[in-house]
Amino acid sequence: MAELRLLTPADLASVHALEIDAYLPSLHESVEALARLIALFPEGALGAFDRHGLCGFIFGVPLRRGMALDLRSPLRSVPDHPDMFYVHDIAVADRCRGQGVGSALAERLLAVARERGFSAVELVSVQDSAPFWERFGFRPVRTFQYAPGAVSVHMAVTL
Repeated sequence: MAELRLLTPADLASVHALEIDAYLPSLHESVEALARLIALFPEGALGAFDRHGLCGFIFGVPLRRGMALDLRSPLRSVPDHPDMFYVHDIAVADRCRGQGVGSALAERLLAVARERGFSAVELVSVQDSAPFWERFGFRPVRTFQYAPGAVSVHMAVTL
């Protein structure tokens, strides 16, 4: 099993490379936006590492209900009085799929949300990932196009 730890700015090149492999080009996040998430909410940036290096990551940040992060636009700040925890991004390398890495990352991030007192968690599911999130109790809220060519599902769960 991969080892989970907090991501640092030194990990961002590996995060970006994994993201390029995992997502449609229209869904690629900027390195600056991911660096900003690490700076604003370090405990919400988690990586899974095996003997070859980074094999999965997940990002989350406190926001206001109904908000979603704009791709490639760094978040200025965590909003005053956030009332929801937002899961922004998750990816697992092909070599680690089917080994529980994605589930371990999601469980750890949801535990962070609970520890910080959040009962509401939201995310945008892309590339047919809704069934993965449904295993954690997430339910669809609405379908929309988050990025060009990326039909997406806004999902939510109460912890």
